[in-house]
Amino acid sequence: MTVERVIHLAMFILILVGLCGISAWASYTYIYLEQDNVILAVASIALSWGVILSVLYLVFRQLDWDWWS
Repeated sequence: MTVERVIHLAMFILILVGLCGISAWASYTYIYLEQDNVILAVASIALSWGVILSVLYLVFRQLDWDWWS
């Protein structure tokens, strides 16, 4: 059971790091460089992370992975 929890934690961390990198790169490339607007870039990262975390929560809940409680 502990090995399964470690695997789930590793998967969750890797998914978060990967999606964080993608959203930061996309916001920097397509918003900050094009319009030179820092506030819009920060807001887009926060918004995309709200959506990403909601989707991850729903997916893990549908899979009945109860490791975070």
